[in-house]
Amino acid sequence: MVAISKREEYAEMLHMYASIELLVTDMWPLTPVGRWVYVFEYPDKEYSKDGSMSTVGIITDIHLRETYHDEIIERLYQIRDEQMNETQISHTFILGDLLQESTKHTDRKHLLEIKSIFDNWVSPVTYLLGNHDVATHSKDELSAILDQDRFYGVIRINDQAFIYLDSVREDVGARGVIGPDQRSWLDRTVSSDAVVLSHHPLGRFSISDNVWFGDYPERAYPWDRKEVLTTLQETAQVSVSGHIHQPGRTTFRGLSHISINAMSKETPKNPVSGNYALLNTGESLELTTGRAE
Repeated sequence: MVAISKREEYAEMLHMYASIELLVTDMWPLTPVGRWVYVFEYPDKEYSKDGSMSTVGIITDIHLRETYHDEIIERLYQIRDEQMNETQISHTFILGDLLQESTKHTDRKHLLEIKSIFDNWVSPVTYLLGNHDVATHSKDELSAILDQDRFYGVIRINDQAFIYLDSVREDVGARGVIGPDQRSWLDRTVSSDAVVLSHHPLGRFSISDNVWFGDYPERAYPWDRKEVLTTLQETAQVSVSGHIHQPGRTTFRGLSHISINAMSKETPKNPVSGNYALLNTGESLELTTGRAE
């Protein structure tokens, strides 16, 4: 356990706030770096929880591609067999960018390969889409391949609501958009305890030094993020996202936000990193990040 005198240093680095407890341990599997454990407690908000705990797995930005293909597949199996299999996982969310676009034929092959892995996962799986996923396939085609009717909705696990959003469109490139129809649905659906998942981040993260988005920060976020946050800021507990290929925690518009690091293509110099996260629910939320190496 990191000495308590270090706590303020880590809290400042991760933009932590007084209402959030940060724990750091040296138990990150198969790496000496350590792992982040975020414990979310909300003394000023009242949520009706029955205290029962469940664990949800989160993986984002797999970017399956011909280069590093075997390494990416190997890491997915490691996450399944060595990391997530150690805990009773109730559900797994894949936060988009399943592949790195190539030709339509190659992308379809990679999508089917990914689906075959997650068809034999340790839990039911829900897919979100990323901007790379719609480069060569329409959402209708992706729905058929992945056998999922749509890419936004709500799932309640035990007493915890998980809202997952579709933040991509085929015609806007890397930028995200939720859109008026989905925002209207969100306004009717969001509950006071919701965990909100999306590919594009809803929080404001420090990305000035980000190798992928530092020069073009507008490509990191949904263009209607303000409108989405207006709905979420008085209701949801936390948003969890991928896309920017960096870990982080911030508070923005009265809501906590977590960025999960990419499973592969973290940076050009770290093409396959094996990142994943586990979110434990109960009387409080505890999110643990890990890495399969």
